[in-house]
This record gives sequence, C-alpha cells and structure tokens, in this order.
Amino acid sequence: MWVDREIAKRGGALSFHDFMELALYHPRHGYYSCNRPRYGRAGDYLTAPTASGWYAAVHGRWLQELAARLGPLTVVDVASGDGSYLAALLGQETAGALERAVSVERSEALRTLQSERFAGSGTVDVFESLQEAPPPRGAALLHLSELYDALPVHRVVRREDTLCELWVTAEGGSLEWQERTAPPELTDYLLRHGVRLEVGQIAEINLHARGIHEQLMRWAGARGAAITLDYGYPAARLYDSRGRFGGSLACYREHRLGRNPLDVPGEQDITAHVNWDDLREAAGAVGWCEVGLFPLAELLVRAGLAELVEAGGLGLDAELDSDTYGRRQEIKRLLDPDGMGADLKVLVQAAPGVADAVSAALQSPARPPGD
Repeated sequence: MWVDREIAKRGGALSFHDFMELALYHPRHGYYSCNRPRYGRAGDYLTAPTASGWYAAVHGRWLQELAARLGPLTVVDVASGDGSYLAALLGQETAGALERAVSVERSEALRTLQSERFAGSGTVDVFESLQEAPPPRGAALLHLSELYDALPVHRVVRREDTLCELWVTAEGGSLEWQERTAPPELTDYLLRHGVRLEVGQIAEINLHARGIHEQLMRWAGARGAAITLDYGYPAARLYDSRGRFGGSLACYREHRLGRNPLDVPGEQDITAHVNWDDLREAAGAVGWCEVGLFPLAELLVRAGLAELVEAGGLGLDAELDSDTYGRRQEIKRLLDPDGMGADLKVLVQAAPGVADAVSAALQSPARPPGD
C-alpha cells in the first residue's frame, strides 16, 4: 500500500495529523488530488453549494443586496473544488454587483479543471493560494464552504492524568494506532479553551484553523466580510463528553458514513468538526465583528430564500406538477431540520466598516469584537 511506504520513509510512524495530511493531500494518492470533485450526487458526499442550485441563487440575491450598500464586491471562494459555486453564482443576476471573482484551490488537478471551465470568460481568476491574488480594491466577500473541517487535525485521548496523542504505524501490512505523550501545544490548546477531557475520551484538535482564518480576513481587509459554512460547535459543546466521547471524526465514501480513518487511505474523505471559538478568536485578532452564527436554513431564509421561492412561482399557490415538486424537493434538502438545514452552521463575520451593511442584509445586529 502506498501509505505504508510513505510511513516507512518517515520513520515508521506518523502523528494522526501527518497521516491525515497524507491521506487527503498527497500529490498523487491523496483524496483531494483526484482530477474530479469528490462531492455531489455522483461522489462521496453532498455540500450545500452542490446539493441544490437554490444555494447559489440565494447568494446571488444577497450579493445584490450587499452591492447596493457597499458597491461591487470581489467574491472569493476558498477550497473551491471544480468551481461549481462560482459558476452557479455567475449564472445568477449579479450584473453590477460583482467586480471580480477569485477561486482558490489547493489541488493542481482541480485548478486545471477550473481553468478549462472558465477559459475565455475573463470572470474568474484561479489561484493555488489567496496570497497569490491581488488584494481587493473595494469590498470583498470570502466564501469558505467546508474548508476547516477538511484540515488535518491532531487526535488525543485522556489516560488518567496524561493526555496522549494518537499516532499511526504501519506494521505487517496493516495500519495501527499508537499512543504517545501529547506535546505541550496540544495540552495548552485544551487549557486555553477551558476543556478537560474525561478519562478515555478521544478528541480532535485543529491547531491551524485560527491562523488560516486570520490570514484570510487580513487579505480581505477593512472592507471585508466572510461567510464560513461548516459542521462544528463552540469548544464547550465540541468537547462535551456526553455528546462526543469518541470525538467528531467522520469518514465518507459513496455517501456512507464511516468511523475508521485508517481504512482505504486516499479513497475516503476524513473530516473533523470545527471549533467555532477558534474562528471567533481570529476575528478578534483583526478587529472584525460577528454578525451571527446561524443554522444553514435560517441563513438562507434571512438572505431571501422565501422571496426567491415566491418569485419563482413555487409558493403556496403554485400548481403541484412534477416540476414544482422536484424544485421544492431541492429547497427542502437545504432546509431539512434533520439534515444539513440544521447540522450545517454558517458563521458570518465582517470588518467594522461593512458590518452594519452585512447585518442589515441579514436582518441581524452585528456584535463588536470582544463581545
């Protein structure tokens, strides 16, 4: 197995963080290095932007609302995959609202796919890193859909009075767990968030989300805003042993949920829930405000979904034919209280100079930094 050879080259054992980095982002064998997107109905899992065209339709309407208050925006999609979100957004009525579209994608194969997709359009600039892109001239909107739950994480387990980090070894053709005393930065992370794990409790720690989020917001600047769509909780709930004694790590393949990240490396997605407090700390560091943390369904309604439904002839008085039923089913998928409508959360943050405009467009008062 390719991963056995990689582990052997690195001394025979890897922290789970480094194993997850390999499994997801190895340039040849990594899950996200494939030359086709892994999400969608034909893939392994659904994301909100690919589950229904209504997601981009609502964003297009909201973009018009923001542009009316802030002027034309630069829209940046980070971890953009095959560019589906921006392609769908550009298909909406965004004339005059969009100054520039920027796509950021780590995978070389998917960047190539996007370059072909947007060739000659002159509407989308594709980069490997946002730092390669020229800074925005005016207002900027960051779209961060399931970026942070796909970052490599450290896994730890509490053993009596010792915090142990989980490593991965390759012996005899199989991958096995190994426990080692956790380094101080992992212990310090939990202490900073006021977390003490129960004996035997497993948890994931993302040491990079805060720094990456801060870097993205600094790029967006004094007229920037960010919408972060992901699965997660504040630290107190994320590390609550009553709900997540075994951690939040999940694997997806062919729309089936798994719990063993050591199975078929490179052939399944591996995710871990986001600690929203990390992203809040990042906003505090750059002086940004929090507009709100909403379930996906609430965010879409606040951004104008109901008005779009009525305008599209799908309201209560619509004729119940097969087309109406199918389009309503797409809306239901996004609003499902037993699915992504409630499970997916959207954190909306903005620089002070644009926070009131973002808040007004969502009918939600902004909270200043530190509140």
